[in-house]
Amino acid sequence: MSNRRKWYVVWVGTEPGICETWEDCEARVKGYPGAKFKAYDSCEAAIRAYRGNPEDEMGIIRAIANAPTEVVNYSAIPEILPGAVAVDAACSGNPGKMEYQGVEVHTGTQLFHKQFEPLATNNIGEFLAIVHALALFNNAPEVVPIYSDSLTAIAWVRNKKCNTKILETDKNRSLFDVIRRAEAWLATHQYANPIIKWKTEEWGEIPADFGRK
Repeated sequence: MSNRRKWYVVWVGTEPGICETWEDCEARVKGYPGAKFKAYDSCEAAIRAYRGNPEDEMGIIRAIANAPTEVVNYSAIPEILPGAVAVDAACSGNPGKMEYQGVEVHTGTQLFHKQFEPLATNNIGEFLAIVHALALFNNAPEVVPIYSDSLTAIAWVRNKKCNTKILETDKNRSLFDVIRRAEAWLATHQYANPIIKWKTEEWGEIPADFGRK
């Protein structure tokens, strides 16, 4: 059996997007009516496939399932680096149920999305979202800039520690297991991706914003 790493694209499933493991992909497509997914040998190939060809059936499926409601012409803002990804988190309560996502800045295409039932905070979500993006694009052919509007999360990533004040309990242990995996990844991997503060005051809401303010 080959040990070569694979990336998985889910066009139709519980959560369309790019998966780093088969386990994640399987969880999104197993038992889902009409699920459509495929494995790729590189992150670049997976991203290219997920973007899709407008004339290709998969591209149409992806566009319908995951089209952004609005795409801002960020190309008109020279400061924003091309080929960048933006991340953001949302929390219903503080702490509360949390989710985070990563999208392509210039197209609004969602690259990943995760939800957590155990009570968490926006800062935890922002931290995990940045690490998720770093892991997704680790060893990619091109360096992908990552934008976040959370100075706290950026500092936590820089220090390789999720410095939350929430205490671990039996109810939120699964969340802390994810946090520990993220911290372990930061401690054992090098990355060249610049992590940049999104200038909300100048550029408007970050493209990954959930729009629930």
